[in-house]
Amino acid sequence: MSINTLSACTWIAACICAKDGVISEVEEQTMFRILDERFPDFNAEYFESALTEYFNSNRQIEDYLALVDDKVLRRFALDLAELSASADGLDVRENIALEKAYLIWGIKNNA
Repeated sequence: MSINTLSACTWIAACICAKDGVISEVEEQTMFRILDERFPDFNAEYFESALTEYFNSNRQIEDYLALVDDKVLRRFALDLAELSASADGLDVRENIALEKAYLIWGIKNNA
């Protein structure tokens, strides 16, 4: 899996987690744990770089979603976002952003 694609998944999750105004430490830890379990080559350095790039960007959720076209990775990105955002309690604004991503990609939310 390419680092750029995994970075895009990280950006999507970060964008959704940030909808409540902050990406909490527990959200960040959860995000990295999930990425590390599934893609061990996407190490802490790549993760931190992806987060830094996210914070230095002014892209919107639609911009990040456009970067992932693989159906399996789309599902992974949404699962990553949902699990990470839920780690400190899923805020209504995070939930709205998550539902928007499901709609844009035409994926059914099984929740």
